[in-house]
Amino acid sequence: MEVNQMRAAHSPRYGTAEVLEIQEVAKPEPQVDEILVKVHAATVGRTDDGMLRGIPKFARLFFGFPKPKLTILGMEYAGIVEVVGQEVSGFNVGDKVFGMSPSKYGAHAQYICVSANSQISQMPAAMGFADVLTCEGVWYADGVLTAFGVKPGDTILIYGASGAIGLAALQLAKSYGAHVTAVGLDQHQKLFKTLGADQTIDYTKQDFTEIGSEFDFVLDAVGKSTYFKCKKLLKPKGIYSATDGGPWGQNFFLALWSKITKNNRVLFPLPVLPKDFIHLLKKRLESGEVQTIIDRTYPLEQIADAYRYVASEQKTGIVVIDMGVGPVIS
Repeated sequence: MEVNQMRAAHSPRYGTAEVLEIQEVAKPEPQVDEILVKVHAATVGRTDDGMLRGIPKFARLFFGFPKPKLTILGMEYAGIVEVVGQEVSGFNVGDKVFGMSPSKYGAHAQYICVSANSQISQMPAAMGFADVLTCEGVWYADGVLTAFGVKPGDTILIYGASGAIGLAALQLAKSYGAHVTAVGLDQHQKLFKTLGADQTIDYTKQDFTEIGSEFDFVLDAVGKSTYFKCKKLLKPKGIYSATDGGPWGQNFFLALWSKITKNNRVLFPLPVLPKDFIHLLKKRLESGEVQTIIDRTYPLEQIADAYRYVASEQKTGIVVIDMGVGPVIS
């Protein structure tokens, strides 16, 4: 492979994992205000899978039609700074860094070029490259919890608590002082309790909507339920939210109707990324407020298998892509 080339997972068209091709492509060259990072680890998440398949289909109006504009996916990355642009300060060659690139993607490659003013930070000391890759889950989870206005003593039920968003929501809600009920499979119950859940429910053995309890907040972290199914779980002023649009995009419309009628029963907050998000996440990782739960690790050459596993909706926490540079887990 030539010096100015790199290997990357390329998706020339929308589709399932079969459309992915490992190719040699041009290595990006940083502008004066950019940083070139040699990627050691990245993730494949639900957003990547949605981008690959081009769903929901209306999103193709923004991300490319009939073909995707972004052909190298991957939102989260961790690696080592290789080149620093002339106008960059605060970063040096050799720094261990992590971050996310929700507008450009590009982490499913050996190198990624990002703005020094983007969501990038030095890694917490003594943590492995994969151990910091909880950006997407924390971003979405904290956005919902902030919209809820969770405070000490509040009660929240999290359905689908075993995914990246669900596990982040569990941990953050506990750090805010909430009483958390986590819903998942039997195999996840021990993990939920380890992370601080006050109550756990195996939905294959018990209908979580029939437990006879009411909550201040209900979060569907996988998009497999609906407001109408969960309505009975809400206190009179309780609020429901989901991380997915739901059947026929109903959560968008229910949230809009809630706003119009001012009953505030359904929220569907858009994921706005705070400017200081990555630096706050670093502090949360350092303090132990948030732990990264790693399910599986795949080499770049097997990234299609990683996408298939994510699409199966069976993952616990995150799925890591190991670029084969060195150890990624501490």
